[in-house]
Amino acid sequence: MHPILFKVTLPWLGERSVGTFGVMVMLGVIAGSLWLARALRRLGITDKDAASDLVTLAVVTGLLGARWTYLAIHPDALQSPIDLIALWKGGIVSYGGFFGGAVGAIWWARKRRVPIPRVGDALMPALFLGQAFGRVGCFLVGDDYGRPWNGPWAVAFPAKEGGLIPPELVGVPLHPSQLYLSLMDLLIFLITARVFARRRWDGQVLVLTMALYAVGRFLIEFTRGDDAARGFFGALSTAQWWSVVTAALALVLLLRFRLRGPAGGAT
Repeated sequence: MHPILFKVTLPWLGERSVGTFGVMVMLGVIAGSLWLARALRRLGITDKDAASDLVTLAVVTGLLGARWTYLAIHPDALQSPIDLIALWKGGIVSYGGFFGGAVGAIWWARKRRVPIPRVGDALMPALFLGQAFGRVGCFLVGDDYGRPWNGPWAVAFPAKEGGLIPPELVGVPLHPSQLYLSLMDLLIFLITARVFARRRWDGQVLVLTMALYAVGRFLIEFTRGDDAARGFFGALSTAQWWSVVTAALALVLLLRFRLRGPAGGAT
């Protein structure tokens, strides 16, 4: 665990820390943006600002969706209107980010009059490439930690400034759930990027990504240890319920998109 990358002293502001999580998220956004720009060109969208505009919208609406979903699960965290956008306080939910990002992507697609399923095909691999970096950032700060486990690759987090491991779990061997999620994201990217290069119908990559993520996230949730932060309804975490909804939605979209005919764009 290495929550703080380095510290700098700035005029009038004093000493400030540069966190590893923020750096990993930034690297993820850059990597995803570069892949997305290439994917959009394959679809015949050659505007040089297309990828940056899409990423900006998806990131902004995604962060808001992630924050608002957290507040819906933990309403006690909403103390004032500023908490609706207080990302610096922590408290975000990735599933809320995905659906929030979808709102931005749909807005972008409608504005440019590009079929939404086609945009989804290009965006989803880029999203999971970026997410793979972000989950490594979670590991480096001790967020989204796993359950106690004495397996061969268990990880024990030390007490460090900026770390998010609860005091009672410091030094306790845990599942490296963050790395499981990062590996899952990377595998999803590799699979869907390959399918994108030879897709046969608009929405094919979008539907496949949703299905893969729903199954993978549902299973990895059983290794998570931050139960209070995630929230539960019955025997399943909120993320697992979202996984069920996502899988069902993927099936509905599969039946809808598959009947529309071959893929469009310059693939």
